[in-house]
Amino acid sequence: MIDNKEMPKDAFIKIVRFIEAYVFRRAICAIPTNSLNKTFATFMKSVDKNNYLESVMAQFMLLPSYRGFPNDGEFIKEFRTRDLYNIPRRSYWLRRLENYNRKERVEIDQYTIEHIMPQNPNLSEEWKRELGADWERIQESWLHTLGNLTLTGYNSEYSDRPFAEKRDMENGFKDRIS
Repeated sequence: MIDNKEMPKDAFIKIVRFIEAYVFRRAICAIPTNSLNKTFATFMKSVDKNNYLESVMAQFMLLPSYRGFPNDGEFIKEFRTRDLYNIPRRSYWLRRLENYNRKERVEIDQYTIEHIMPQNPNLSEEWKRELGADWERIQESWLHTLGNLTLTGYNSEYSDRPFAEKRDMENGFKDRIS
């Protein structure tokens, strides 16, 4: 058992955040979770109780192959292209992303997820023109990626409107980007 006498609170919080990053990166990189039980069950055997934080971080970085911590390159590549709309625990991850390094918490439960490029398979002619001749592949490839998703309270107002209308309307994307 770890208590405040053994580990400073700030080290404990950093370790929890590191574990969270490990699980999130693996989810984004589509690494199966079947090894996590064994990974965590044996983890503490190699942790130095005199130096918890550095020891835990080193242990994560030394995990072999399928149990490993995805590096920045792997993670960034997948994060840009992965379907984040249909991932398990989507609301949790979006809340963590939205509130990262913020002093004032954003309660995302009051918002919905807007697809900037609509989910509707019957895109308007304007959307098709904007996306180009290969619009079907583009829509399929980018529909549920982070770059096409935003949290909003104006989902019904945005609907399937063309991008320029969503951007320029009152409370549109232009108003929200600062």
